Amino acid sequence: MKLASRCVPLGALAYEEIEPATRMVAKLFEQNPFISFLPKISDDDTLLKRTLSNIPGIKVKDRKITLKIGSNTYKQGLQKLDKAYNNPDIKTLEPFAFEAPFLEKYFQIIKKFKPANAYVNLLGPFTISQMLMNAAEEQILADKSFRKLFIQSICVKALWAIEKIKEINPSTVPVIVLEEPLLCQLGTLKRENEEITNELITTMLSRVVEKLKSAGAIVAIQSMEKCDWQIPINAGVDIISFDAYNNPNNLCIIPEQIIEFISRGGKINWGIVPVMTESVVKSLNIDYIANRLFATMEGLILAGVPEKFVYNSALVSIQGNVDNLPIIFAEKAIILATQLAKRIPVKN
Repeated sequence: MKLASRCVPLGALAYEEIEPATRMVAKLFEQNPFISFLPKISDDDTLLKRTLSNIPGIKVKDRKITLKIGSNTYKQGLQKLDKAYNNPDIKTLEPFAFEAPFLEKYFQIIKKFKPANAYVNLLGPFTISQMLMNAAEEQILADKSFRKLFIQSICVKALWAIEKIKEINPSTVPVIVLEEPLLCQLGTLKRENEEITNELITTMLSRVVEKLKSAGAIVAIQSMEKCDWQIPINAGVDIISFDAYNNPNNLCIIPEQIIEFISRGGKINWGIVPVMTESVVKSLNIDYIANRLFATMEGLILAGVPEKFVYNSALVSIQGNVDNLPIIFAEKAIILATQLAKRIPVKN
């Protein structure tokens, strides 16, 4: 698996207008643009809305998801969802398309630059399974009849984006990033609900991963909190993306699994450029970040993963969202990440 750049674009940006966001993406991510989140332009520009808008029976309000079933409209919607999932094309997928302030510019960038890759971020199935409630506000993962709903929901969103990207430029390889912020809570959730097991979560993830990979996409799973990375690896993902600044040793406890993952072509995105506060970003420089990255990577090497594997599989990014920062510092962090990507040596 080859990627156009070692810098992974991610996160909500600080721009209040579309044009400066477009210039930034076109300048820094010409060969790997992403549908950046712009919450200062629209409050509705969220992962939740992007992933679950237009899905039958699902209502998103105030970051809460409820499911209302039983109506004819719901049943008809399920039939359309099933058709789109099993026979995906622009026509069947269009009813489930998502909107975003940056979407039109994103497509224009793909048309103009014909990039090697194009990134799309969505919520992953495990996180959605922990957020979705029935009308009585009861969590519904234990109900097998609903698992198909949220697995298909994620897939049709991603498949629509994949089809649109291919329609604009067939040579662009989509990269679907499934964000799993609740994967870090798996231990607690397993104690509270015996239905939740590693095997169940791995199966859920693998169904989505296999579907998207069969459509020609590269699939990443991203979690910026400590979690069990064996689960995404066993689910067959191509990229794992983690917070390497706050959780530098998250991968060191599973060196054998990391070796197997990289051996089959897997990549690791080290979210190493910190963006927690303005003061932190203000103090950063490229030498500090490079030294921090290489020292962190050395920890994985000492754990037993060959140096060649660690360096040659490495991608880098900012640590998370930068919409809370002044634009000058948000841009500084992103620029540092792109500069850092060019400093990673290739090991023979």
